[in-house]
Amino acid sequence: MRTRTAPLLVALAAAFLLAGCSGAASSGSDVADPGVVGLGAPVEADAPAMTGEMAVSDKAAAAPSTVTSDRQVIRTGYVSMRVDDVAKSAFDVHALVKNRNGVVSNEDTQSTGDATYANITAQIPAADLDAFIADISALGAVDSINVTAQDVTTQVVDLDARIKALSTSVDRMTQLLAQASRIEDLLAIETQLSQRQAELDSLKAQRTWLGDQVAMSTITVTLSPTTQLAEVDAPGFLSGLQSGWAAFVSLIMVAVTAAGFLLPFLLVLVLIAIPLAIVIVRQSRRHRKPTEPTAPTDSVE
Repeated sequence: MRTRTAPLLVALAAAFLLAGCSGAASSGSDVADPGVVGLGAPVEADAPAMTGEMAVSDKAAAAPSTVTSDRQVIRTGYVSMRVDDVAKSAFDVHALVKNRNGVVSNEDTQSTGDATYANITAQIPAADLDAFIADISALGAVDSINVTAQDVTTQVVDLDARIKALSTSVDRMTQLLAQASRIEDLLAIETQLSQRQAELDSLKAQRTWLGDQVAMSTITVTLSPTTQLAEVDAPGFLSGLQSGWAAFVSLIMVAVTAAGFLLPFLLVLVLIAIPLAIVIVRQSRRHRKPTEPTAPTDSVE
């Protein structure tokens, strides 16, 4: 594999100077086996060998695995229930989680007036999920239970195959890196090795996460207070009379409230309207006063 970047040229020049200073080491590398990368073989001859080895690794990583394994299933549960005392029941849920070797990952408690609500999320070993649901169902009245299952067997098998192939490739390239003596070979192998190591670490992280999800099931428990239904009187004459009287009293109270609200405005209007009315009346009387007629004078002939 030929590297043509400027830093590589500088590295090659340094390698050439070092080779001139140590002739014995250079001559030893010149007679090395050309079939192994980094043992003095020309870069052009090394490239096909490395490319072929990497291609085999890629095919092995991409090929589907034929190894059979147990079913890998992620189970998630949700339980909604009503209890007499939410705070006490939340404490009991914590105790039941601990008894099943689980852990509480999140808890949210809210109070609205006199009512308290709680949401508790926990991780329970998958084998104990059904037993845990049975335990918490005894704390109160269950409204709903929902359990979902996601089969991730194919993903797990694929990740295991890719991890195995990449691990083999990383080990092989580590050996080649230890055998390499030329700067360009070292740089090429290190680049490929770092890329494959990063990909291997990512795949291992995904495999670990899937394994944790399969081993520990997530369950959310919602606790709500038990509500008492109010007693409703049977319909009849007395019930209608009470309803009518209550409506009448409400109407009177609304009318009194409206009158109290409008009274200040009425007083202001009266104080303004009375002087204005007096002025208008006086003005109208002045315009209505009759004028005295003048007596006609007879002309003397």
